[in-house]
Amino acid sequence: MTTKSIVAAVVIAAGVVAVPLFLKATRATSSPGVQPAQAGPAPQSSRKTGNGVSSNTSSAALQVGTLPRFVDLGTTTCIPCKVMLGVMAELKLKYPGAFIVDFVNVKERPAEAERYGAQIIPLQIFYSPDGRELYRHTGVLRTEQVIAKWAELGFRFKPPAER
Repeated sequence: MTTKSIVAAVVIAAGVVAVPLFLKATRATSSPGVQPAQAGPAPQSSRKTGNGVSSNTSSAALQVGTLPRFVDLGTTTCIPCKVMLGVMAELKLKYPGAFIVDFVNVKERPAEAERYGAQIIPLQIFYSPDGRELYRHTGVLRTEQVIAKWAELGFRFKPPAER
């Protein structure tokens, strides 16, 4: 093994250990008795991340019954989370208006991370238009994998050029 690969392995291992500890520490400081959300829209906000992905969409778009929703919980600093920010930006660009794409920064909003039941990040949750949780995934999903999962869940999305 080269020095670079050893350093990379140590950094990855530290991240795997640090993220659950960070989430556990933030849960300990949040209000007791808070239950993770079963489903439904997250609180409304219009903050943007560095990659142009809304941290949440407008209140009108989040009303139950409009569109399916893809939520990613993470930070703007962990490497896998940064990858997911790029994926979300690509989803918004390639599939505008097909589904809602939300980002929850667990560092800035630990109570919301608790509400979603996040224990490890990045975490993605797929919701039906009626607010039911359909699937959750921990780790990185590429754009094609997100679209394939939507198809598996019964939602077929095509980029605007193919519609």
